[in-house]
Amino acid sequence: MDTNNNEVTQTTTNNKGNRGEVGTATAGLSIRNLWRASGSNMRLKAFARQLLKGPDKDKALVAREWMSNKNGGKNAKRSDANIKAAIEASSKSKAKKK
Repeated sequence: MDTNNNEVTQTTTNNKGNRGEVGTATAGLSIRNLWRASGSNMRLKAFARQLLKGPDKDKALVAREWMSNKNGGKNAKRSDANIKAAIEASSKSKAKKK
């Protein structure tokens, strides 16, 4: 009697393009692709606001992240030590000019 073991093979998608590994799409790229695919005539910002109010939580999350990035959410913040060093350098530079 011949028994076949039914093994479940998991297929993995190859995320390599011709220039290397493909990363995850940014919020900006994702929202622009959604906007183009919808064929909407509204502006991108209005479309993002509509997604925020919509029932799809994944699209709302992308829109929220895009809005945050647009408002400077990922801008680098200066540390206290960096601010202090900049003030000292500025005051030294001003003192040399006098």
